[in-house]
Amino acid sequence: MKKIAAFILRCFGWRVEAFVPPERRYVLIVAPHTSNWDFVIGRLAFWTKGLPARFLIKKEFFRFPIGGLLKALGGLPVERGRGGGRAVEQSVRLLQTHDRMALILTPEGTRRRNPHWKKGFYYIAQAAGLPVYVGYIDYKEKECRIVGAMPVSGDLEADSRYLMETYAHVTARYPEQFALPDWGKW
Repeated sequence: MKKIAAFILRCFGWRVEAFVPPERRYVLIVAPHTSNWDFVIGRLAFWTKGLPARFLIKKEFFRFPIGGLLKALGGLPVERGRGGGRAVEQSVRLLQTHDRMALILTPEGTRRRNPHWKKGFYYIAQAAGLPVYVGYIDYKEKECRIVGAMPVSGDLEADSRYLMETYAHVTARYPEQFALPDWGKW
């Protein structure tokens, strides 16, 4: 699968940065998320590196006929709701039961413009005692990259500055739909 995925990405001019987190389990956030193509390109990128990628999708998508395909691709059904407590608890249990896993989340929570990013990734990492890595899919540069670990000190406002700096230069598939987080709303 690695070679096929790499071939497909190369055919379309995409590069995948070689950095692979040293931890066997971690949370990875990826932004911007403005198109369904983000999933396709991201899934191919993970296959090129042989990374054990899993991602959360609202449980409503796990119906016939697409549910089986989503599970095969690494999808995990999650019951979302106000407060996100269930999703955080489910994610922590999942990370604790796997020896090797990258839990991939899109903090925007939607493909539409949303300056109110979800904080679940942060709480999942804190509760599981795992690092948060930051990645992106840049359509201008045609590059997929995991940049590095984000600080998780418990001070959301201070830690979120790292996100602002990291994503400030990244170009989304639909740039008008991408908004950096509104720090006052965190």
